Amino acid sequence: MTGLKIFFDAYRYLMNCVKESLKSLDYDQLTHIFKLLINNRKKRQTIIVDGQGRSLQSILLSEDCLEHNGFPIIFPAENANVRPWRKGDLFFFNSGSGSGSPLKHAQSAKEDGLHVLGMTQNRQLLEEFPDTVLILNPSQKRNAIYAPLGTEFEFCSAVIGSCIGSAVNDTEGEANRKFQMHSQTLLDLFESSIGHFEENLDSLLQFIAVINPYIQPKNKNHVYFQGVGRDMIINHVAAIRYGHLHKEIGGKVVKDLRVISMGHWDLRKEKDLAIITSGSGSTPQTLDYCLQAFISGMNIYGFTSFEDSDLGKFTKRVAGCLVIPGRRDRFSMYNVTLKHRRDFLPEFELNTYLTMDSLLSQIAFDNEITEDDMRAIHRLKALE
Repeated sequence: MTGLKIFFDAYRYLMNCVKESLKSLDYDQLTHIFKLLINNRKKRQTIIVDGQGRSLQSILLSEDCLEHNGFPIIFPAENANVRPWRKGDLFFFNSGSGSGSPLKHAQSAKEDGLHVLGMTQNRQLLEEFPDTVLILNPSQKRNAIYAPLGTEFEFCSAVIGSCIGSAVNDTEGEANRKFQMHSQTLLDLFESSIGHFEENLDSLLQFIAVINPYIQPKNKNHVYFQGVGRDMIINHVAAIRYGHLHKEIGGKVVKDLRVISMGHWDLRKEKDLAIITSGSGSTPQTLDYCLQAFISGMNIYGFTSFEDSDLGKFTKRVAGCLVIPGRRDRFSMYNVTLKHRRDFLPEFELNTYLTMDSLLSQIAFDNEITEDDMRAIHRLKALE
C-alpha cells in the first residue's frame, strides 16, 4: 500500500471533487437544460459540442450518451461544416476557464440564434448565458500532487455531462430523477472500486513498472493508447495526460514519456508499448490492435472489466492486465445495434478515466515530475 499511497489519495480526491461539484450544482439551471434538450430531441435539431484538449474529450462522452438516448448524430465544433448550424440548434461547450475558442464559438452561436449550454468554472459566463451554464466547483483547495496540471474540472464535467446525456427523458422531472440515480450509481462504483484495487495492488504496481522504463530519456520507444468507441475517448484523455510526463533540469531532459497519437498506429515498432482498453475485453477491433502489437514485437498492457475475457487473458501473458470495475455486459457494445445501447451510462469508461489519472499522479510523484514540470510543455496559449 505504501508504494501506492498517492494513487489511492488521488483517487479519493477526484471522487470527492465529483461529490463537491454535484452538491454545488444549480438544479434550477439543470432543469432548464433538460427542458432545452427534451425540446431539441423532439424537434430533431442538430447539437454541436465544443471544447479543447481534455475538456473536448470529456464532453465527447456526453455527446455519446445523448446519441444513444435518442438524439440525432452530434457534431464536434471542428466538424460543424459538415452540416452548418441553424437557428434553433443547440451548442454545448465545455471549458473550465470559459475562455478561448469555445467561448468565441459559443458567442457566435448565440448571435446566430442557437441555444447555448455549457459547463465551466467561470462564473462571469452566467452574465452572458444566465440560465443554461452549469458552474462546476470541483474543489475548494486544489492539490497539485493528486491532480498535477489540473484534471478536477475535466473529470467532473465528464461525469456530470455523461449523467445529463443518459438522463434525458420525456419530462424534466423524470430527467432530474434519473440524473440523481446515475450520479449516485457512479459514486457507488468509485467507492466500491477502492476495495477492489486494495485487493489488486500487484496489478497497479505492474502497470507502473511497465510505464517507468519508458519515462527514461534514453528510452526512445513510444507509448500508444488504443481503443475504439468510448474507450477511444478515454485513451485520448490518457494520451494528453501521460504525454505531459516530462521534466527538464537546466535545459537537459531527464524524464520524458513519448506518447504518440492513435492516428499514427502504423508507425509502431518493436519494443514500443501499447496500452489497450476494452470494457468487455471482446471488441474485435480492439483485439486486432492486440494482434498487430504482438506481431510488431510491442509490449502490451490491457484495461478491462473482465480478467477472463480475450483481452484480459491475452494481455496477462504479455505486459499485464488491470481489471477496472464498471462494465456490466460481457458482449462488445461497440458491435451491437442501437436498441441495445439506449440510456447507456459509461461506468467502465469513467472509472478508467479516474483510475488512469490517479495512476498518473503516482507515477509523476515517483519520478519527481511536478506540476510546474508538466506545465512547461503544456500547449501554447496562442493555439487556444
